[in-house]
Amino acid sequence: MVTSPSPNAVSTPVEEAAQAFMDALATWYEKQRDAKGNVNSNVMCAGLYMTEFLAEHFPLKSEHYTTRSQVKTASGKQAQKLLAQHGEERKFTSEGGRTSRATLDHANALARLLNAEGDKAALSDFTASERAALATLLQAWFVERVQEDFFGRKRIEAEINPDNPVRTTVAALIEAGRLRGGNTAGAIAQHLVGAKLKIRFPEEDVNVESYTTADVQTGRAGDYQIGDTAIHVTMSPGEKVFLDRCVDNLNHGYRPRVLVPEGRVAAAVQLAENYGLAERVAIQSIEDFVGTNIEEVAGFSKSGVRERLRELLNEYNSRIEQAEADRSLMILVPENL
Repeated sequence: MVTSPSPNAVSTPVEEAAQAFMDALATWYEKQRDAKGNVNSNVMCAGLYMTEFLAEHFPLKSEHYTTRSQVKTASGKQAQKLLAQHGEERKFTSEGGRTSRATLDHANALARLLNAEGDKAALSDFTASERAALATLLQAWFVERVQEDFFGRKRIEAEINPDNPVRTTVAALIEAGRLRGGNTAGAIAQHLVGAKLKIRFPEEDVNVESYTTADVQTGRAGDYQIGDTAIHVTMSPGEKVFLDRCVDNLNHGYRPRVLVPEGRVAAAVQLAENYGLAERVAIQSIEDFVGTNIEEVAGFSKSGVRERLRELLNEYNSRIEQAEADRSLMILVPENL
């Protein structure tokens, strides 16, 4: 995150210029919000592109950043590349504003703003490396806007139909996580299991930790511990979960249970056999573990399933709010629930 220098620090010309630019950009950016407070991703894309062009050109002229009808280089791939340069790997808009006329309009407005602020800061006197450093700081500012106004507001969406088996909803949510990339699918799976356990065992203290928190950091026997059972949720079962965690569980009197996606159950069973643990470790799909139990608690009735499915998603979202800094892991609860 780009921050202002401390009061006692000596600001460089680049830092002073960056602060002035960011103040002007913030004023402009806030005016782009709609009645609900949202900012279209085209605004963010234009910011990423124009700060990239600023590194090479000042003052910015139309031939520097436009083709006949759109912003040069605009594409989902380019937007993703620029985000990745600042450490943001999550999947952003697939078009990158390429097909929207609004992106070009925003780019033109930003060119005017950047040129005006550049004149005030005597940007023409900056060296090429100084201008590039300034552009990087301004681009980082737009990356933060993407993180706050796109990823921070955009929830996980999937087809959720209470008339279908609950396991299909669980599968759809995990798949939506896979499509988003990174550790999203694993985080969704773990917190869905936690939400299910809380509904099934309301009197139990079902722990709430970030997906990245290791068991050993908390002293837990697994991702979750209910009674004498240690539950491990993993997207890719391997040697570590079986020979490290499960064997340790068995040595300390726990009953290990490994939960994996449906498509990895056969592989997990084979691994357990290879390690001589087939008779001692329970293996089950995440989809069935969550789905079947929710239907049982719902009394296998339509109205009950609808109610419990809504409860599952709300409990999941509550756990995300408590444990994860990334609020985009929250699930959009459909109106049909």
